[in-house]
Amino acid sequence: MNLISHEFLLLFLPFTFAAYYWFTKTPRQKTFFLLVVSYLFYSLAGLKFVPVLFGLSLATYALAKWNKFGWGVLINLAALILFKYWNFGVENLNLIFSAFGAKMNLLNFGLPLGLSFFIFKHIGYLLDVQQKRCAPAADFWTFAAFSAYFPQISAGPISGYKDTAGQFDALPNKLSGERLYAGLIFLSMGMAKKSLIANSIGLLLAGKFNSIEGFSGFFPAWYLVIAYTAQLYFDFSGYTDMALGVSMLFGVSLPPNFNNPYLATDPAGFWNRWHISLSTWFRNYLFNPLSRGFLKSWGSPKREQAQYAANLITMSLIGLWHGAGWGYILWGAYHGLLLNFHAWWKRLNRPLPVYIGRPILLFSVVLGWALFMSPNFAYLNHLFLQLFGFGGLGSLDALKALSLESATPALIFGLALAFSGFSEAAALTDESNGRRVWQMALWGALAILSLLFLQKNIQFLYVQF
Repeated sequence: MNLISHEFLLLFLPFTFAAYYWFTKTPRQKTFFLLVVSYLFYSLAGLKFVPVLFGLSLATYALAKWNKFGWGVLINLAALILFKYWNFGVENLNLIFSAFGAKMNLLNFGLPLGLSFFIFKHIGYLLDVQQKRCAPAADFWTFAAFSAYFPQISAGPISGYKDTAGQFDALPNKLSGERLYAGLIFLSMGMAKKSLIANSIGLLLAGKFNSIEGFSGFFPAWYLVIAYTAQLYFDFSGYTDMALGVSMLFGVSLPPNFNNPYLATDPAGFWNRWHISLSTWFRNYLFNPLSRGFLKSWGSPKREQAQYAANLITMSLIGLWHGAGWGYILWGAYHGLLLNFHAWWKRLNRPLPVYIGRPILLFSVVLGWALFMSPNFAYLNHLFLQLFGFGGLGSLDALKALSLESATPALIFGLALAFSGFSEAAALTDESNGRRVWQMALWGALAILSLLFLQKNIQFLYVQF
């Protein structure tokens, strides 16, 4: 079960919402209810990983209490490496060992749902407590509810203990009209993004284009990459809107994750708008310590080099965070180079006009998605050859077939929405009572339409990360 399923939207969420406000009266009761519901939600996705989730929460809570922060970080990273990166490392080591006739065995544990997001919440908590940015959790059950909170466990956004768990101590007994209104708007917007736009485009990308033999030529390749650019944004921002909306219904505010990223004019601006909670996490817990460490080691004359090195390492690890594959790592390193070039250009004090900076950035970001979307080097090589014209322009039959694809209307509408500045749910929650009734009717109709077109067994893309 996931947030964009009939089971969740028509059964799990309504019954949970009703029980939450009907049977619980105090913040303590509500917190424990959210903990139980979160584990129930997680168990429906994979019961065998529930002990892993609970054990990591218990270990993190205890080690923070005992001031064993290094051990806490190590245990969480070990779990991440074991479940997510072990096989990737073994496969690459076996390429070396094969020359000596040796071979390491792969592990078939599977990947727990949302493990990366879960682990990063724990590590952020440990480092915040160590640096005195927040006090250790006084109560394990509140910490466990924060760790396993079901709206964000699948794909974020990543939130801090102080900001999220602090709200559990003051959960409202009744839901205000403003919170209900905003929550339903966010939920409806997220459903529409996923069901009507991202899924429609995804059907195209999951078809013939998903293999080297499925496309050739300049125009088909660019159509493919632009389609993925739109699909990934509406898929992930759709999840974020739904997660924020569901959480609002339970009285908890989660941090925003998107702010019209394709309207950015430079690489730094893009990462201040795209997957905001992840880039904030890496900036606070990796980039800042790295840059300070390099600066201290190399001295102030090499301040720029310290920033460049920290950028490249941080972004490469962001790429690795997205998945155990070289395409992700290359994508991250590529964005590190973009950030470094921007930092260098900024020091020249020659700012580009918006009408020049935005197209250049957009081209760079779209080209980066070609790295991100490629499942292997053979596909990546073929795709880049087509993108840069080495495979011709594409046959007339292929271009005609593309124009008739059912995904094309969704793609055109999605691109128009992405560049309108109104693709985020936060911009659509008009608080004025005079407009609220017809807006609720409009968004209610959109939610029903999204449910009607909802496909079965369609997961959010970022859940795999």
